[in-house]
Amino acid sequence: MAEPLNLDGFRGLVDDKLCTIEASCNTGFEFLVLEEVKEILGCEGRCHRGRVIFDINTEDVPKTLKLRTVNNLWVLVGHTGKFSYPAESEDQLISLADYAESLPWDKALQVWKDVMKFKGTVIKEDKDTKVDDVPSFRCSCYRTGSNHKFKSSEAQISVGGRIHDIFGWNVKMKDYDLEVVMNCDIDQVYVTIALTNKALFNRTLSHLGFLCLKPTVCACLVRFAKIEPGDVVLDPMCGGGSIPLEGSQMDTGGYFIGGEISPGGAERSRKNQTDISTLHGLSKVPLMDAMQWDALHPCLRDNSVDVIISDLPFGKRSGSKADNRVLYPRTMNAMARLVRPSTGRAVLLTQDKTSMFKTFGKIQKYWKLNRYFGINIGGLHGLIFLFNRTQQNFES
Repeated sequence: MAEPLNLDGFRGLVDDKLCTIEASCNTGFEFLVLEEVKEILGCEGRCHRGRVIFDINTEDVPKTLKLRTVNNLWVLVGHTGKFSYPAESEDQLISLADYAESLPWDKALQVWKDVMKFKGTVIKEDKDTKVDDVPSFRCSCYRTGSNHKFKSSEAQISVGGRIHDIFGWNVKMKDYDLEVVMNCDIDQVYVTIALTNKALFNRTLSHLGFLCLKPTVCACLVRFAKIEPGDVVLDPMCGGGSIPLEGSQMDTGGYFIGGEISPGGAERSRKNQTDISTLHGLSKVPLMDAMQWDALHPCLRDNSVDVIISDLPFGKRSGSKADNRVLYPRTMNAMARLVRPSTGRAVLLTQDKTSMFKTFGKIQKYWKLNRYFGINIGGLHGLIFLFNRTQQNFES
């Protein structure tokens, strides 16, 4: 069960000039999201499992869409940590609807309107208001705990019906303008409005391949690598170019290179690189390039790369774990020739932790493990490894 929100010290629900934002991310990357929120928005936040909470000035909320490491964003409408559920199912549903009706909606709705650039009215004031002038909406409910005598779908109907009665919004389950989300656990209930109808990881790639890494995960890997201006960053197994493409959008000052053995992957990388300039109206081409190559026989000069960032094959849908026990050490030793001794580093994502741990003894001449930590990626338990390049020069 998800831990209850700890809103101690946050004033977004009581201060008219502030609002409280909930940002979701892959579990394990919360500290990187917190770091980006501080750097980009200048806000202090708090980590929870799979999410980060922070206060921000209401006029600055649109800037949250610039965050590269988060999947979705919500603005809090109301929160209580001591919700008392009645004994009967119908009474529980009525109490949830009553709670939603009692909340102060004006500030959160204005924030949503500013972020979404909605031109209509959020309140249907009279019968003459046109249907197209008010937003369409849906209500979602997420619950954990054993003290609920109702289904999530029943809560959505009860709370959504009450919201419809209050505001007169049009109900629409798909392609809606606004989503109201109610979260319930044993004692806690809080209501939010989604600021992202589509997850932010949909904004980078236009040509998808067989196994695409989410751009938000790529952004976390790039941020964890601590790229400095002038660094040459390489993904030797880039697939459709997710990592170099996302890294080139993060204003790190580094130059990103992707290599892929599959002709189709190299072609998708090129197309994604070209299309993102048009998609986001960029004035110049992203600082990246992609090529077709074999990662075991890279065609770059010795000591020409500062950082390796790569999503290694998991050995499930691509390759096998038996293959990985050979591929991982051979790849790391091939990369050792390219990466600068002493200052070079590698950030690697894999789910095949056994193969990676068995690789340590075969690469310790050139690579030293700095740290590793776990993340949740698509329901799989992945590990992020940070290696530092040793002082040893590469020997053919």
